[in-house]
Amino acid sequence: MLQDALPSLWSAVTHAAPHPDAQTLTVAAIIAAALVVPSPLWRVSGVWVTVVHELGHAFAGMLRGRTGMRIRVNRDHSGLTTSTGRTDSVAWTSFWGYPAPSLVGAAVAVAAAAGWGAAALAVMMVVMLAALVFMRGALTWTVTLVSLVAGALLLAEGSTVLVTGVAVTVGAFLWAGGIRAIANLSRLHATGRGHGSDAHALAQRTRVPAFLWLLVFWLLSLAPAALLLWALRS
Repeated sequence: MLQDALPSLWSAVTHAAPHPDAQTLTVAAIIAAALVVPSPLWRVSGVWVTVVHELGHAFAGMLRGRTGMRIRVNRDHSGLTTSTGRTDSVAWTSFWGYPAPSLVGAAVAVAAAAGWGAAALAVMMVVMLAALVFMRGALTWTVTLVSLVAGALLLAEGSTVLVTGVAVTVGAFLWAGGIRAIANLSRLHATGRGHGSDAHALAQRTRVPAFLWLLVFWLLSLAPAALLLWALRS
């Protein structure tokens, strides 16, 4: 069975697909919005955004030579990434959590629009597979393994149209989910409950006010919007 699936998997990843049609884009946008906007669904789907958020911390830390990564996510969308390394790498590592979901989502959606949705999903799966060594806790492992199994089945058995549609949906979901996470964080800071957040930690490390870090989060997450619209309408 594995021998039969591998050629299909390789073919899906290495061959470009047609640009998604209007119907595919519409369905993807509706599903992404449904996963992000209603609070009952967001309580479940938001955990995946948290995983990407924590992976942003982990891989940013690795770029600065930090080691001993440990990632744990919780049902309330809180998460924690711990590592060891130089003190001057802490701010860099702390920064990349909130921008990560929206930037990754935009990259996946643009890749799907260019016909490389399968390749983008495969790259995400490779990253998550490699990150299994960082994962701690039943929920973290469950989310990661479910994503890997679903992705492998999709790439091996799904039609080109389905794979492209899912890639666009995943990209739009992560982009919008990242923005909702930043909106939630901004609301906490506006009501004086932002103590312990990434923005608060950055303010303590850099002496730059937390509201300016929030502004940078917003700018980085919203910046790909024009590129997304151009790529998906081309």
